[in-house]
Amino acid sequence: MHQRPRNHRRIAVVCFFLLFASLLQAQSPVVSACRQAVQFHQAGDYEKAIQSYRECLSLNPENFQARSNLGAALSHEGHYDEAIEQYTQALASAPAQTAPLLHLNLALAYYKSGRIAEAAAELESQHAANPAMDPHAKQITMLLADCDLRLGHPRKTVEILDAMADPDPNDQARNYMLGVALIRDGQVRRGQEVIDRILKNGDSAEAHFLLGSQMFQSNDFPGAMKEFQKAIDLNPKLPSLESYYGQAVLNTGDPDTAAEAFRKALAEDPNDYEANLLTGEILNQRRKNSEAIPYLERATLVRPDSHEARGELAIARNPALGQKSEDSQSSVGGLLTGALAPDFALPRLGSSKSVRLADYRGKRPVLLVFGSYTCPFFRSAAPKINSLYEKYGGRLPFLLVYIREAHSTADWRSTRNQSDGTVLPPSRTLDEKRDHATLCLRKLHIPYPALVDGMDRKVETAYAAWPSRAYLIGSDGRILYQTGLSELDFHEEKLDAAIGKSLSRAIRSRTQ
Repeated sequence: MHQRPRNHRRIAVVCFFLLFASLLQAQSPVVSACRQAVQFHQAGDYEKAIQSYRECLSLNPENFQARSNLGAALSHEGHYDEAIEQYTQALASAPAQTAPLLHLNLALAYYKSGRIAEAAAELESQHAANPAMDPHAKQITMLLADCDLRLGHPRKTVEILDAMADPDPNDQARNYMLGVALIRDGQVRRGQEVIDRILKNGDSAEAHFLLGSQMFQSNDFPGAMKEFQKAIDLNPKLPSLESYYGQAVLNTGDPDTAAEAFRKALAEDPNDYEANLLTGEILNQRRKNSEAIPYLERATLVRPDSHEARGELAIARNPALGQKSEDSQSSVGGLLTGALAPDFALPRLGSSKSVRLADYRGKRPVLLVFGSYTCPFFRSAAPKINSLYEKYGGRLPFLLVYIREAHSTADWRSTRNQSDGTVLPPSRTLDEKRDHATLCLRKLHIPYPALVDGMDRKVETAYAAWPSRAYLIGSDGRILYQTGLSELDFHEEKLDAAIGKSLSRAIRSRTQ
């Protein structure tokens, strides 16, 4: 049977029990308190140990062994900030030969508290100073590599692991971390070699997670979900597994299932950056800003340089910041604002007439909404766009451009579609595509007209619109605003502001 590699994140501090015990043989006023503290600590009674170490230090503040062991007991109880303070003070009086262990314990306290950048700084100095024969060298190397991976620096992780002296090719913990780092850095070929080495040892959660990560990097989210689920079935506690499963699910348009996966990920690892950030983003989008703050604070603690996390945290603390102008778009993909919108002529659903985009030029702006009924993003955004139509429809044309099904029965079905019972086969003819568009208008109560893209998907491709997207086109024919329609991308208030601004511009241009 394949033996899974030990979780390198299950790490323990080093205590000065033996050295400390020898010192307790001497008679002094602190002997009783110190001896009792060690006894409580070794027995696993950390609260009493903490109390006794404090008493010992009140009698002898320079006792670095007691202070270090106090830090270890505090860290065990989750009081990391206090532990960091104790380790720092212990270093001020500790002899040179014991300083490396104290620095390691300090790094571990930073690591466990989520202050990953500070942990990395401590570990880097130790990594540079420790010879390969040092008994803690491998632990320091693995921890430093893990810190860089958490900080979003997979290439540094690869460099650190590659530089290990005489690495064991059968070291599954190292192989696993190296494979994750290679895949996240886009070094797919080397990553596959590592996956193959792990697979030789039998079916494992680690191998399926790496295979899923490889698919995730190439945007094959259905394939990634299948591999992640296999890994979960084997070992649901594998670090980052539930987090990546949640991200894959989120990309299929199911934020509820994703949020549940992130909850599980954070129960195992409160310092998972992606799980914290995306949970905060989902809560922000749902106007639960106060609930988002703790997650986003943790995300910024783990990655202090993350502009994305800091921006979301600012919005959580001041929701009005979320209603920024349309000039600061966060949506990834699509055509650039300011670009000339590609012209097209498409048949209007239910009519023999065609609509040409160029016919609106010089007259007024127009909103183009691209989507299909099997796209969960589009279905979720539809009621909000309908409400904007009620507000602006008399002054600005709204047009739905019906494109290729996002999740037909011939492709992969999203978890949201499975729970909703949304099933449509792929359109084989233009008539079938029109039927799907008609169903979409009826089911989603869309009040504005629909155009049907051809089977050649020419307009969908020109606008990089799959699986769903919205474009506000100005009266000059240029793109004023564009957004994806996922829950994290689509902000109704931003589109509202952009439409209002475009109409004001149009009025001014006509009166000049």
